Amino acid sequence: MKKKIYLSASTLNIYRECKRCFWLHVKKGIKRPRGPMPSITTGLDLIIKEYFEYYRKMGQLPPILEGKISGKLIKKLEKTYYYDIDENFCLFGKLDECMVENGKYAPLDHKTRASKPEYKNVHEAYKLQMSIYSLLLKENKMDVSGVAYLVYYYPETSKIHNGIIFGVEVIPVETDIEKAREFIREAIECLQSDELPESGENCEYCKWIESVKVYYPEKKIILPQEEPPPEEEPQEEEYPSFEDGTLFG
Repeated sequence: MKKKIYLSASTLNIYRECKRCFWLHVKKGIKRPRGPMPSITTGLDLIIKEYFEYYRKMGQLPPILEGKISGKLIKKLEKTYYYDIDENFCLFGKLDECMVENGKYAPLDHKTRASKPEYKNVHEAYKLQMSIYSLLLKENKMDVSGVAYLVYYYPETSKIHNGIIFGVEVIPVETDIEKAREFIREAIECLQSDELPESGENCEYCKWIESVKVYYPEKKIILPQEEPPPEEEPQEEEYPSFEDGTLFG
């Protein structure tokens, strides 16, 4: 029996950046290299989510959102939302939060920055992420509003011995579920092909390989001969198959 492939906003954003990296990541289990993850980001994320959970239990909107956003927090936020696309593919996502207003649902995502965002041109990666989250809500029988929210947290100038003060900026994002469906369909077609896709025009990873391959003319790698086993529980991710076994073709 063929193992189901799980797709997320993170892996689909790899497809947006580079079809080759996406194909290798999902189909062959060969992921982009990553550096260490700053633990302060994880710590801040935990504190923010505990703060929201506290006010959810009280049935109140968190004070940091008052005057910045309408509606209320969803009564119960699931740990993970799933959507079985077909027998071979499943979409999943771990929403940071979800707002409800007049019976319509809107995903909300926490973002940390070094400074206050000075423009509202939302990155394409975030637009795709929030459209995918809206799709997940819709496929879980929730009426979506067509809007999502990005909540940015950034340090403001303050005397550290009095505590670091964080500013909060809420930016609404229009979501496009049908565009997300089409994007997912194209990504699945990419995975169903046995041919290695072209590299993304601006993919830094593929450019690095191209720039250093002259120094590894005989380098060989051992590739997986079978599809990588599915993770016990899919995890969101905030990263070459070459038939002859050579790394650089």
